[in-house]
Amino acid sequence: MSNSTVGRGPWQAALRRATDAAASRLGRVDENCWDDVAIRDIIAVTLYALHVRDGRDVDDVAWASVLWWLWDDERVITLVEETIPGADAMAAADVPSASTDPVVARWRWLNRTWDPDAPLQRRSNISRDITHRRRQGLDLELAPAVETRWEGMSRGIASALPDPAIEICTHWAASAAAVALSTENGGYEIHQRVRATAGTFEGLVGYVSDVGWNFDDITQQVIGPAGYVVDFDDLKGTESIDAELLAPADDRRWPRRIPGSLKDGPPPRLKDRLPQTPHPTCDEDLAFLLRQASNPQSVPEELRQVIRAAHQHHHLDIRRQASPRPHRVTVQTVLHWYQLTESYPIRAEDRAEVWEVRVTRHLHDEEPVCSLALNRKKAEELAEALLRTS
Repeated sequence: MSNSTVGRGPWQAALRRATDAAASRLGRVDENCWDDVAIRDIIAVTLYALHVRDGRDVDDVAWASVLWWLWDDERVITLVEETIPGADAMAAADVPSASTDPVVARWRWLNRTWDPDAPLQRRSNISRDITHRRRQGLDLELAPAVETRWEGMSRGIASALPDPAIEICTHWAASAAAVALSTENGGYEIHQRVRATAGTFEGLVGYVSDVGWNFDDITQQVIGPAGYVVDFDDLKGTESIDAELLAPADDRRWPRRIPGSLKDGPPPRLKDRLPQTPHPTCDEDLAFLLRQASNPQSVPEELRQVIRAAHQHHHLDIRRQASPRPHRVTVQTVLHWYQLTESYPIRAEDRAEVWEVRVTRHLHDEEPVCSLALNRKKAEELAEALLRTS
């Protein structure tokens, strides 16, 4: 029997503390929301792993230690899989968990990859579907089970991505833990109004845009808040200010705004026009694509000439597929098509296409392997081959 099965009481305590921390960041935790569950469970497994490793009650695990481990997902993976028996093997299984250990089962969920193209079925529709089947006299046991997207949960964070929650949501979990720690230490929250009490910016008022911590790798804890990034009302940009040089301010201005917007008015509305940026030419776009590709020779010179003379270029993210650890990989298929006429409608013969298949081994992989194909069939074949062999 594993330690985590014996520790169902501690696991429930970890869930309770994690739920409270996530709620402080999200407002509440919705069990039918992929985002909320992922953030809560990342905190919970980290709390539980520290409880097992250090032999202390879950309620005695310091948020300063939790936040240090939530620095990135690789750090969390190391902690959990070196501490909780069976976690490493279950994380690599891309099948529904058969484990009766709730901690290991949640760890598998946090590490599973997803199919963004799977059918989308809200939980409110599930009971209606069962009732319909019963009325039709269908055998529920024999009816084919369709895997719904994200297990029927709603999802707002990175909903087009197949990557696991541990990669997508660890920094969200860290943000929730930071709020809990800051509150525990009497610190300021993001968007809280503050006033500089001394130093170069004495008397200026602004809002907190980020919290700074000192990460002590020897004690594996964070120290602070050591300081804050403050957006002062009367200055452009932001400034890093030591914590002891700030005090709360009780005035109310417009704290939520994008950089460069007015500081004495409301933030831009959702449908406001974005600032215009120079659009790369088709020649520049093609040159960038060829520089990234591992097989630029697959695009013949004749096609390159046609593309360089095109009027506009368009990019379409066609599909993303992923496999879990230990052969962790995400394969993204992108269509680059170039408009050969000045205006719409565009006929098939009035466009040139280059298909890109991009392979990454982590959500934040900065060195993807890119390969090119000249039609959809070749791109799909390449994507499937890379998913199996990478």
